[in-house]
Amino acid sequence: MLHPTHEQSFMKKVKSAKHGKRPSRQVLQSLYAQMTMEYAVYHFNKERLQYMIDEALDNRDSVLFEDLTNHYNALIGEYKHGKTISEQGYELELDFKTK
Repeated sequence: MLHPTHEQSFMKKVKSAKHGKRPSRQVLQSLYAQMTMEYAVYHFNKERLQYMIDEALDNRDSVLFEDLTNHYNALIGEYKHGKTISEQGYELELDFKTK
């Protein structure tokens, strides 16, 4: 799964509703997979929208520019305060740098 030091860091971020009980490897792998997917989707959509906004500017398409900018701002707003993912009573808070 993870390098031991990365796993320790990851474990510190995992919060449990079942205090004191270490999550199973399956739960950790699921949280890690969900985390990876959330970051990948966020960054892909952000970069795609930035590229499309630049294209709209280059083409002087103000209507498309405004529409894409609204989508971009909605994406940033959705992830502004992070996101919490959970698995079997365990939670992991994700932080997205939205600058």
